Amino acid sequence: MPIGILSSTLTGKTQADGAQEIELGAYDSARLIQLQIAVSATPAAGTLAISIKSPGASAYVDLSHTIDLVNGPYLYQIVAFAAAVKITPASFDADKTYDVYLVAGDR
Repeated sequence: MPIGILSSTLTGKTQADGAQEIELGAYDSARLIQLQIAVSATPAAGTLAISIKSPGASAYVDLSHTIDLVNGPYLYQIVAFAAAVKITPASFDADKTYDVYLVAGDR
């Protein structure tokens, strides 16, 4: 039975805000997770590391991919069951902001 679509947004985040967590709640059985990233302006440097926490797990696991905030791509898809997704910025320009748009669903 379809579970529908979860949409969640983080806006105006900076390097100083540190890691951000998005809980999927009842959508932890969604298999498909899409992240779209927007930056306020092209930074000189910066990446976002993506980690997931499986349902029932107590710790996050880093995915092998980071999102390059200078060159993109700014769309990232994950096929996994996740209770939460963590986004951690590194070396991102202090005067820039980023937004994260997460969509999770079962198809």
